[in-house]
Amino acid sequence: MNSSKLPNLIIGGVHKAGTTSVFTYLSLHSEVCGSTSKEIGFFMPLKYGKEIPPLSEYEGYFSHCNINNKYRLEASPSYLYGKEVIAHRIKKELGSETKILFIFRNPSDRLFSFYERKKANAYLGEKISFSEFIKKSQTLATEEMDDMREDEEALFIRGIKEGFYIDYLPCWFEIFGSNLKVLFFEDLKEDTPAFMEHLCNWLGLDFNLYKPDDFKIENQTIGYKNRWMHSTMLGVNKKFESFWRKNVGLKRTLRNLYKKINASESKREKMNIEERNYLETLYVPYNKRLADFLRKRGITQFPAWLN
Repeated sequence: MNSSKLPNLIIGGVHKAGTTSVFTYLSLHSEVCGSTSKEIGFFMPLKYGKEIPPLSEYEGYFSHCNINNKYRLEASPSYLYGKEVIAHRIKKELGSETKILFIFRNPSDRLFSFYERKKANAYLGEKISFSEFIKKSQTLATEEMDDMREDEEALFIRGIKEGFYIDYLPCWFEIFGSNLKVLFFEDLKEDTPAFMEHLCNWLGLDFNLYKPDDFKIENQTIGYKNRWMHSTMLGVNKKFESFWRKNVGLKRTLRNLYKKINASESKREKMNIEERNYLETLYVPYNKRLADFLRKRGITQFPAWLN
């Protein structure tokens, strides 16, 4: 039985697929209480043969929640990659009725967004091109993936293989069944209100409680004019995350002001046609297996990259 101090709704994947936005939108709903930090990663040590901290530490992220909240929510997009080790433990500690949400994105676009974000955050060297990132990531794809590391080699190891969704998903369906939901970033981007209404229907939440301006893009990677200013802003955002979670309107106002000062779309990289064609070919067999797997479970509405 899930304690009233522990989460019963988890966004478990994947990186750069709108998980921050969906976490924020759900947290704005009066029946949902989001954790003070979005990406807790509480169960991730299990993936590396280590024990998780005491559950009392996990409860601390939800100490502000009202006992009447229908859902207590956290989002750790790396959980997917822990497969049955993490899935079984979540079910054991949080209960069989815990709901799991995975949001998938065209793996080629996800990879580029992952690369762009890590480069913007200064985890990757400024001189590394996307083509170089692809080649080195594919070379290291057979290495053990460590989602808790942010050093350059770890990012190369994670890059390509985080898009092999079908290699990680099946055991989650076996363990959580109808309490698992798969949605797609492309649907979120195309029509956010429709995406959220569909999600609310699955969760038994009243979608009409939302206001149109609730659905603003969160955690969007931007080009910048001044790297030092951008790094400083990222540090402030991370340090005061729990404050921003409680003051979403203020964060959005300050973010818009920052964009006026330091954003520069002209400095953003683009994926070229050769890079895209290479990645699309690379991911075809994995995407086909994923589509076949989802069809067998009654999921048939796909974005173009799965059709």
